[in-house]
Amino acid sequence: MTGPSPEPVTPFSRRSFVAAGLAVPLVLAGCTVPAPQPTPSATPWRTPAPRHEMGAAYQASDGFIYAPDGSLFTPIGANVGTTSSFDWKGDAQGHSAAALAWGWNTVRLNILVTAGHSYSYVAQLGQQQLLTLVQKIVDEYTRAGIVVIIDAHDDPRAEKMDEATIEAGMVAWWKLAGAAFKDNPMVWYGLINEPDYINGDWVTVMDTLAGAVRGTGAKGPILVGAPCWGQDVGHTSPYFTDAGFAYEPTMAPEIAKRYGNVILEQHNYGAYGLYSTPEKFGAYIETVRNAGLTPLVGEFGYTVSKDKSPDVYDANYESAQTVFQIAAQRSVGALWWHATHGDNYSLTASGAAFSSSTDGAGLSDGGSKLWQLGHRQ
Repeated sequence: MTGPSPEPVTPFSRRSFVAAGLAVPLVLAGCTVPAPQPTPSATPWRTPAPRHEMGAAYQASDGFIYAPDGSLFTPIGANVGTTSSFDWKGDAQGHSAAALAWGWNTVRLNILVTAGHSYSYVAQLGQQQLLTLVQKIVDEYTRAGIVVIIDAHDDPRAEKMDEATIEAGMVAWWKLAGAAFKDNPMVWYGLINEPDYINGDWVTVMDTLAGAVRGTGAKGPILVGAPCWGQDVGHTSPYFTDAGFAYEPTMAPEIAKRYGNVILEQHNYGAYGLYSTPEKFGAYIETVRNAGLTPLVGEFGYTVSKDKSPDVYDANYESAQTVFQIAAQRSVGALWWHATHGDNYSLTASGAAFSSSTDGAGLSDGGSKLWQLGHRQ
């Protein structure tokens, strides 16, 4: 018998903390260090090849993603939870048909893969039982034609965590999961959510986790979360003054060179305004692609209403509109936060899980726009 996941107020994501809670006062205080940002260019943006060589796995190539049949594949969908993980308003299990009704081709399954938190599935039942649970979801969704990104939401550097123990638990998980799913091309590997690492430490942990996956023979896409808590906001004060960007040669390009088929996952909540407009975010996407990487927005979104945190809402909203635009224009994958969690970043006006609406009715503002993105012609 598993216990409940924590209430939605638990600060798993830094979407509020970085997006507005720090950016606004720091700017007013004159404390923000200007970050060297990608420069918008008048030259046309990179366009994908119409087809790629066919293969056994989805492939990240020249800045884009291609399905095994060689066709262009742009992930569209949302983050979802399951038992004891981001399931406050619902569970991904049993709702693949609803995901298809939304027009999704991808879900990012948020799970805790170690025993670091007492309420986690692993703490209560162990990694083998978690694998059994994940297998059920993977079987259901991939049989429906939906890619499942298994996302490890553990934070080895969180308060009261033993970093070495959590990292070792994550390595054990990726060895287990890689071996279990290596023959399923529709399973992708999200190594670590919003990593609390920068520079050399970031490279080390990504190398360790990617090595665990590839060591099983799994060839599917590996997602490396951008540094600076997934936001990729290098050279910003006070937290990331010394941090580099993921696209710098010694960072994600090095991991891609070592392991192949690597996707750079960035979370766009409007942090410091670096990627809040189509011009800024479009320049970032091109910089990532020019570095030989393939970008994907693993999280973006805004709350149903702005009354509780207007500054956070405005930052989240502006960047989300940018993601909607860039995703459609430039074939960039985009996954909404969140479809089942219940932290007010809901796809429905009532705050219910995504599966409560399968006809486009009763949606939040963000839900309506994701519905449109999923059904674009």
